[in-house]
Amino acid sequence: MRPGTLAAIGNTPLVELQHLAPSTGARVLVKLEYLNPTGAMKDRLALAMVEGAERDGRLMPGMTIVEYTGGSTGPGLALVCAVKGYRLKIVTSACFSDEPRRLMRALGADVEVLDAAIAPGTVTPADIDAMRVRAADLAQQPGHYFTDQFNNPYVVAGLRDGLGMEILNQSAHLPVTAFCTGIGSGASLLGVAAAIRRRDPRTRIVGLEPAGSPGITAGTQGVFAMQGWSGFAPPLFDIDAVDAVDIVSDDDAFATTSRLAEEEGIFTGVSGGANVHGAVRLAAQLPRETAVVTLAPDSGYKYLGSGLFG
Repeated sequence: MRPGTLAAIGNTPLVELQHLAPSTGARVLVKLEYLNPTGAMKDRLALAMVEGAERDGRLMPGMTIVEYTGGSTGPGLALVCAVKGYRLKIVTSACFSDEPRRLMRALGADVEVLDAAIAPGTVTPADIDAMRVRAADLAQQPGHYFTDQFNNPYVVAGLRDGLGMEILNQSAHLPVTAFCTGIGSGASLLGVAAAIRRRDPRTRIVGLEPAGSPGITAGTQGVFAMQGWSGFAPPLFDIDAVDAVDIVSDDDAFATTSRLAEEEGIFTGVSGGANVHGAVRLAAQLPRETAVVTLAPDSGYKYLGSGLFG
């Protein structure tokens, strides 16, 4: 058993949509990852990065961890570092919402905020690149370890063995024929895909990317609202591991996020709304006796100041 609060990471519910799923299509199952300790799936990713580095001797007591993040990875790492006794330096940007920064600081992280490339609330690949460069620079200091979530060697296996196997076990009584989720680092998409294809290699795997920055499907980059998505093909992403990549617009993500709260009681963030929109669209193409799985990766709490929920 892991120490302290780390024992609470994982084992989140998998629930079936009652109202938003298509009436003549597949059932839609949503993994409520916002019920992890800091309200996000990224608690799992943070734990995988730290434990993997500890196992390999890259991270030792007294060292400082460095990461760049706009949303949920930062609080997850701050939680893990608080329990394990590491100092944490986070690089983020004003383009992201303020609530995660407050949570990171509350959990003891040192947080450096870069100016937004365009404006607060508007995320661009340029923001992410600037954060990465600054974090890599900080990590050059002696006694510092760069977890580097977009290139981390431990996250895909960590999410396969944790999140993916949970989904596999929780859906054992259902014919899951598809899984979809947004592409951030690519770890959750590839990790879950590897796990659930153990049961049926024919399971359809669909990645989602923002319509405003379809770096994979169209080779163009721009602005978008889904915090945690990348808007480009991240280093961990393997196009051969998925069957398709679909796009989701900001408007569809916002609308579905609101409907999830009002009609399903699922209080997730914009990325969760985008995931469910993609899953519902995919379910409409499949027979009723099958099921599509997706993720609600973070909580709606960090969007309360945005006006999204009225």
